[in-house]
Amino acid sequence: MFKTDVQKLRNALEFTRVYKENANDIYLREAACMDFQLRHILVPMDENDGIAGRYEHDFVGFSSQVGGIYTYYFNEHEFLNAYMACKQNGEITAAEDYALQAVQAYWHEENTARKVELEFSKRYGYVPPKAFAGAGVGNCDCRVAGTNLDFEKLIRLGFDGLDQEIDRAAEVNGASSFYTALKLWIESLRGACERYREQALELAEKAETEEAKTRFTKLAEALLNIQHSTPKTFLEGVQLMWIYAVSSDIMNYSRMDDYLGPLYAADIDAGRITEEEAVQTVLYLYKHFKEINKIHDCRVIIGGVGRKHQKEADRLAIVIMEASRRFRETVPQLTLRYYSDMDETVFRKAMDVNAEGTTFPIIYSDETNVPAVEKVFGVSHEEAEQYVPFGCGEYVMVGYSVGTPNNGINALKALEIALHNGLDFYQNVPCGEKTGDPAQFDTFEKLYDAVLAQLKPTIDRFAVHKYLNYKIAGENAPYLHLSLLLNDCIARGKATFEGGVRYLNASSEMFGIISCADSLTAIKTLVYDEKKLTLPELIDVLDHDFEGHDDIRRMCLSAPKYGNDDDTADDIATRLFTDIADLTMAAGKAAGLDHYNIVSVNNSMSAEWGNFCAASACGRKAGSPMANANGASIGADKCGITALLNSMSKFDNTKHVGVINNVRFTKELFKGSMDKVEAVLKAFYDNDGVQTNLCVIGKDDLENAMVHPENYQNLLVRIGGFSARFVTLNPVVQREIIERTTYGA
Repeated sequence: MFKTDVQKLRNALEFTRVYKENANDIYLREAACMDFQLRHILVPMDENDGIAGRYEHDFVGFSSQVGGIYTYYFNEHEFLNAYMACKQNGEITAAEDYALQAVQAYWHEENTARKVELEFSKRYGYVPPKAFAGAGVGNCDCRVAGTNLDFEKLIRLGFDGLDQEIDRAAEVNGASSFYTALKLWIESLRGACERYREQALELAEKAETEEAKTRFTKLAEALLNIQHSTPKTFLEGVQLMWIYAVSSDIMNYSRMDDYLGPLYAADIDAGRITEEEAVQTVLYLYKHFKEINKIHDCRVIIGGVGRKHQKEADRLAIVIMEASRRFRETVPQLTLRYYSDMDETVFRKAMDVNAEGTTFPIIYSDETNVPAVEKVFGVSHEEAEQYVPFGCGEYVMVGYSVGTPNNGINALKALEIALHNGLDFYQNVPCGEKTGDPAQFDTFEKLYDAVLAQLKPTIDRFAVHKYLNYKIAGENAPYLHLSLLLNDCIARGKATFEGGVRYLNASSEMFGIISCADSLTAIKTLVYDEKKLTLPELIDVLDHDFEGHDDIRRMCLSAPKYGNDDDTADDIATRLFTDIADLTMAAGKAAGLDHYNIVSVNNSMSAEWGNFCAASACGRKAGSPMANANGASIGADKCGITALLNSMSKFDNTKHVGVINNVRFTKELFKGSMDKVEAVLKAFYDNDGVQTNLCVIGKDDLENAMVHPENYQNLLVRIGGFSARFVTLNPVVQREIIERTTYGA
């Protein structure tokens, strides 16, 4: 902690003053608020830094995602705790006491998320749950997450070049406070560089070693140069990108190998740096990633088609992967985009790094994703080539689109509610649609339709919530940090959410699709096809968590399962996936979004939300984890890695904007037969496979880590859309991971 609570409280008073004084112009207000914020949230470097830029957010401020979740935020609980403690300790004056009470009352209503809540509740009569507590099929929240900015433009033009682009646009469109605010934002960034330059010089003066003195001297020079010139060295490029990102609360870093590759290659070729020095520079950047530790985001993208500097980018990609190999942390989520004629050296490096158990890089297939993105978003091939996964695996296009995922929907819970005519059985709460007495579902199609009927109202309302999330953000703030580096905003003279961004997209995180599908397959098989049970009989068994009915559970477990290249199970999985996707897309159009699509990713919710689900017909016991993302139900994939990958490749990739495929190998197989593993993976990528999260773990490591966590502090596992240290996880999540299939020799 760099600031005391009383300092944060006083910052809240001053931020509120700046906000109110500029209330008549949302553009100039944001510029003024951000200038104040950067002077107070950017905290000093430490003696181990090699790149400048660290932050500690205040109780009140502006943020798109992390600092306060959404636009003008108010961390009220933290504010009140600090206020009470400081008042009790006599650290605030009587005048400050009165003013802070006024600030609390003001921001309780004025914070932007509150405005979205009120607008939504006017339409539907309730505020949607922010955290999933079991009852119902999902939750939603406010934020503007995952936008990947055009950092190549930032590196190419620099601050002065961006100023000039704004001036040219103003000559065409006319002067405006939007353009003025953008230039003020740039000036605030220059100010941040200058303040860090002064710190770097002080640290150089105090340095006790020649290495530290040289490091901070070079950093001070870089911070001076980038204030007005385009970056000329790799260090300057990294520093320019990072000062922008950390000042903006940006959590995803686009195609880093492409926009920094030419600077790296020029430095290497001129003998200004060595490869080892470049690795160290990347590690200094990674140090900041870890300090923020946003494990559900922090994507660095390398590889792929559509790069402007492919050869230089591939050279830097090797360096970035080497840094991740040494760093061995949960961030960044290093992601490699594979394509069939890519440099084999790059792909083999990715395999070697994964072989060491880093869980990175995640590998995505351009062979599958580029044409799919082109169709699902209705964009040009050139635009589709700029797709990137962010966060847990959702897609946006660098510089062209927003696509924040602010909700989660539980398909398995929808089935549970359909089987109880609108009742959440596990929570004993009526919260769904009255879709009929299950005893009257005399055909499988009637049951299937009831599940979709449980999902549709939530999907429709959450789409409206997404639209309001953008609409109200735009009414309250231009999001200058996004508008400056999204390609159309300056030319159009419009802020991001006022028509500036080219594609106003959003995504919906789906959980439990495979568990729901496997359960539907079991019901169809046992009730409707083989008639071994009636539906009410099966429901009664499920309601009692299979107690006294091990024979029926065995039948449920033996029913066809997704993940075995079995068309009976896979057809229902792909059908359910497509139907939910179609409902979501239609809801987005009706709500006013350009595109609204599902993602089947996971941020540990398959395990955590499984806690709130009754037993299911796939054979899963009550409270047990659901299948992870597009992976098989736990232990259900019994026919080998090829069969699993074949099942994973059957989904219509024009219906989603991100799926997660977790595959775990033993170290013995992955290292001992790497050529064979590589061939299998490439075949998957070339034949409609979207991506793989590769987890390489030795035999018994996970079980041993639960017994002796002190010996496994560095054991990394892939949860779904993010990685984590195994020993830090909730035991429920740990057990779900252990029970996944591990493919060995």
